[in-house]
Amino acid sequence: MPTARKFHYQFNLRDFTKIIQNIMQIEHSPYAKNPLGLARMWAHECHRVYLDRLILPEDVTKYNEFIANGIKEFSDFKPDVILAEPLIFTNFISVCKGHEPAYKNIFDETELKNILN
Repeated sequence: MPTARKFHYQFNLRDFTKIIQNIMQIEHSPYAKNPLGLARMWAHECHRVYLDRLILPEDVTKYNEFIANGIKEFSDFKPDVILAEPLIFTNFISVCKGHEPAYKNIFDETELKNILN
């Protein structure tokens, strides 16, 4: 709930649209037969749109409950599998390697750190 301290807790359909738009940027081939990858991307996008705005620990806890319940409701995978860290998707790793931009899951944090440095 928005308050003077949490004025940025204004969520609307634009936020939901951001999640869908980013999921639509993926290449079809890596996710065609990979529902876990698609579910992880959805969780990543939800985290970036909603979780990144939350400032209080109790709000983060409530968000984590909501997302875990959503995963149980709509997926055959356990929440721990979908939310396993690192839960990072980006397209600039493939660009830095000289490939076309591809929105992919980053499994190697050291590779990400080296590219960012």
